[in-house]
Amino acid sequence: MSAFKYLFIKEVKQFLATPILPALTIMLPIVINFLMPLVSTMEVKNVKLGVVDHDRSVLSSRLIDQISESTYFHLTDYSDTYAGALDQLSIGRCDVIIEIPDGMERDLMAGRNVDVFMSANAVNNTKGTMGTGYLSNIISDFTTELQEAAGTAISAASPASIQIQYRYNPHLNFRLFMVPAMMTMVLILLCGFIPTLNIVTEKSNGTIEQINVSPVSKLEFILAKVVLYGLMGLVSLSLALLIGHFVYGIGAYGGYFEIYVAAVLFLLFMSGFGMIVSNVSDTILQAIFTMFFFVMIFLLMSGLFTSISSMTPWAQYITYALPTRYFIESMRSICLKGSTFADLHFNFLMLAGFAVLSNTVAILTYKKQS
Repeated sequence: MSAFKYLFIKEVKQFLATPILPALTIMLPIVINFLMPLVSTMEVKNVKLGVVDHDRSVLSSRLIDQISESTYFHLTDYSDTYAGALDQLSIGRCDVIIEIPDGMERDLMAGRNVDVFMSANAVNNTKGTMGTGYLSNIISDFTTELQEAAGTAISAASPASIQIQYRYNPHLNFRLFMVPAMMTMVLILLCGFIPTLNIVTEKSNGTIEQINVSPVSKLEFILAKVVLYGLMGLVSLSLALLIGHFVYGIGAYGGYFEIYVAAVLFLLFMSGFGMIVSNVSDTILQAIFTMFFFVMIFLLMSGLFTSISSMTPWAQYITYALPTRYFIESMRSICLKGSTFADLHFNFLMLAGFAVLSNTVAILTYKKQS
């Protein structure tokens, strides 16, 4: 028991001697218990709405105003044609389109049935189904109010027949939404954790000291690690794409070249980020805790599980500083929507910027003895 006492004291001193471990001990429960309930919500808000109003009547304007007043929708596009609205849907400017037919006011007041058409971006099937569900309820309430105000002038049966079309994921298959994002997790684990643990293990074994006193430059040392684990990441990505194609029927409608360019940029970032963590970590435990802390943020706030637009406003702003947001969005758009470089040029530029930044910091933070 006397030996246990000294061993316990030693562990406490070793824990406190590493400032990042006590900080992570405090921050991890804050991130998991505070951030996760805010981010991981199935409630959909701020659905971007596109409107095609062929009727242009007082009644159609009232309907649009009633939808816009809801906290679930944000009117972002008002197109003259349905084709124009679809273009806005394809680039992500709107999530749901409502098409109001010509003569809606006339037909409703005459007691005739009216067909209201909706089209939803079902890449995120949760957002697509719930968004159209909210919209259907608002339209139903609107027609009910008209019935009460007009008495029997409006048909007591369903006066507005709603037709919904789900774009890019017509059967609302949740796997189509998750599989491209799961590829991101593979790359994070392979090209984030492994390079980090590799370098820290070298530190622990003392073998890295021989490299430190050798003529090898810092750039050569970092580059060798990045290239090796980058190639491993591409092999894993290729396997994941094969599984996605043959098991889930997901193809690269936008092109495999776009996928691999995005993957290379993201792998460069993760490898560089892993090097940074290893440079500031002295033990394997410290490296694991640090990587786990950042990976949790990368995954929870990237739109992998829930829609970013449904997060609290301050959380949405943070996501712009996360490369996983741009990579997951690119993977889903290329695999499900057929997006190309022209559609995703901003995402590719951001990924390239993050890749350059992480590897530059990795080189600068690597301490090499002369």
